[in-house]
Amino acid sequence: MQIHLGDKMAMDNVDAAGRGFLGDLAPSVLPVYQYRDREQLLNTIKQAVAAASKATTSEWCLIERVSNLIFTSEFLPAKEGLFASWCSYDAQSDRVLLRITKSKPHEVASGIFHTLLHDAIKPMGMDRSLCPTGGATHYAAIGAKEADQAWQPLRLPRGRSKDWPSVVLEVAFSESREKLQSDIRYWLRASGGDVKVVITLQIDQRSPNVTIENWGTQGNESVNHLHQTVQISRKGSKITTTGSPLVIEFEKLFLRPPVEPRERNIQIDDGELQFLAERVWDRQGM
Repeated sequence: MQIHLGDKMAMDNVDAAGRGFLGDLAPSVLPVYQYRDREQLLNTIKQAVAAASKATTSEWCLIERVSNLIFTSEFLPAKEGLFASWCSYDAQSDRVLLRITKSKPHEVASGIFHTLLHDAIKPMGMDRSLCPTGGATHYAAIGAKEADQAWQPLRLPRGRSKDWPSVVLEVAFSESREKLQSDIRYWLRASGGDVKVVITLQIDQRSPNVTIENWGTQGNESVNHLHQTVQISRKGSKITTTGSPLVIEFEKLFLRPPVEPRERNIQIDDGELQFLAERVWDRQGM
């Protein structure tokens, strides 16, 4: 039975250009393959995985010509194996973003960031008021996507849908900036404004550098807006952090104003950010 993704959500922020949120990804960004049939895709990805084990390459590949029928019959119901490793489906461009490998730096960064956020809200007594939704799948008319990490308050405002987190984390290790931009486009468009903040964490493969950005919208505008950039880098034994602390507005995470003086904007300071970067660099062997 074909599932219409548009039925999952009444609000549809469709890209006016018709390119979809994955429309800017190209072979220069990550490998791109055409879907012909199930067996062909399995053989193609098997070869891609073998190549990935021999060289530093993208953890991801893009599959084109995936119709709604193919996605809902082959990818969406899959519980394990290749077809279950999809991360994003763009219904406008008929594209699936497929994860072919998992890197340790990627997983370490995702897990540690969750811990740092939890530690930052604990002194306010809010650690049990936040519900992590992890990598759950989120659906909209423009497609479907999973996050690296995501959170929403345990108690939602009246009338607020449970379908969307308030804050999302996307980590990039081998991926380019274009891939992260596609992530931001999905969350801020597809949620109809329910996702308030997208945190991106980009790990440089070739040097000890980590870049963290805070994205959202500005006022009543629907344009994606970069609110903050934090850079952590190491030269020799010296670690430098610029743009810190990382700030996530309390109201955007918990969907209500803070009760002062105990509650305030969430800050992750230099020490915690450097700890995260050092653990990532350790996994990179840097």
